Amino acid sequence: MTRRRWVVGALLALLPLASCTAGEASPDGSAPSATTSTSSRTSTTAPPTSSAPTLEEEAATAATVVVNEMLHVTDAAKKDPGARDWEPEIRRFSGDPAALLAVTAVRDYAALGLRQEGDTAVDLEVTDVDLTAPEGPTVRITGCYDSESTRVVRAETGEVVPPGTPPRYVWDITVTRYEAEPGSPWLVNELDPLTDRPC
Repeated sequence: MTRRRWVVGALLALLPLASCTAGEASPDGSAPSATTSTSSRTSTTAPPTSSAPTLEEEAATAATVVVNEMLHVTDAAKKDPGARDWEPEIRRFSGDPAALLAVTAVRDYAALGLRQEGDTAVDLEVTDVDLTAPEGPTVRITGCYDSESTRVVRAETGEVVPPGTPPRYVWDITVTRYEAEPGSPWLVNELDPLTDRPC
């Protein structure tokens, strides 16, 4: 592998962000149900169960949505990295260090004459919700990224750049609610590709 290919491969392994096609968690909106047991003497109705989501479930849903939004924006950016300055859009859904890594990756794509084809497939699973974390309410997510769902090509020739990563590997993602910011947004602040952990 030439040095240029190594640099490209390292870049792709560092932050292979793209849009996500994984499903999102959503609260159950069905109406409460009641069961009735009838005998010759008595009739009993069980109390209805509440379908309102807990605060933890709401946080998990919000975090999953913002991960998907960030991936959607970085996907669009890598498909046309030189079109404009993508940093403001990326920072709508991410904070540092994840935002800086994503912006740098897109600028490197433009500088190296690369672009992305396809949309990323990644399965997301919420693994922890901590609403009292010192840095703010925090949700941790594990993603299983399918590196074969996208490919990187040289913009001028269409030559495919080998990814140099396993077909599927783990992403370690942290999403934090920035309560001091207007609107208290949830932002992805860590997205670490763990290429040594296949999934």
